[in-house]
Amino acid sequence: MSKRRSSKLNTQAILDITKKGLVWPELEESKDAIHYYHLTDALGRKWQTIGCHVTDAIKVFKMGEFPPWTSILEAAPYLPNITAKELVPMLNCEDKALINDMHIILNTSVRCNQFMNKIINVNYYSIFQVLYELKNEYLLNDPIPVSTFKHLYSINPIEALSRFYLENVDTLDYWEWKQAGGSIELAINFRSANPTLTLIEAIEKAERVRGITKALK
Repeated sequence: MSKRRSSKLNTQAILDITKKGLVWPELEESKDAIHYYHLTDALGRKWQTIGCHVTDAIKVFKMGEFPPWTSILEAAPYLPNITAKELVPMLNCEDKALINDMHIILNTSVRCNQFMNKIINVNYYSIFQVLYELKNEYLLNDPIPVSTFKHLYSINPIEALSRFYLENVDTLDYWEWKQAGGSIELAINFRSANPTLTLIEAIEKAERVRGITKALK
């Protein structure tokens, strides 16, 4: 069996698996006859895959989507109250940095459901790719409202910056932002020019702006 790229692998749990009909009925008498199998993964999606027996079918499934043999038959059900905390174990994800970012980016049940519908194969690389594609979509099309950002910044600027940039922001990050001359107004102005700007890029840009301002005085 050929080696598949890690981005193609499925590492999530299988909840159930059922043997179905033969892939090639004319080979019914063969001891190695291949059957279709239907299974449900941890996200609640219905899959079809193939194999000579259950163990074989699971191995084929774990190699990832490969139409027409391994493919999703039914999308994940919509879960109106799901949180990122509940989603993480469904994905069998153990990378702490990625988990932290999931909590920040997928901060509503709507976003968690969007993630579940967008991802196909479940593994570290696919989770990473889909998560940051969605992050850019949210920054472009569904950013935190300016009024909410201003209010939150006055109460908890670290959390405000985290939600504004959809990044994990700590005290050191905030200190660097303030040392660079960062402010509410500057963050909003930078966002207007480049909605997907990261906090590090914003800090660097603030330092350049501060340098130019000093030079003009």
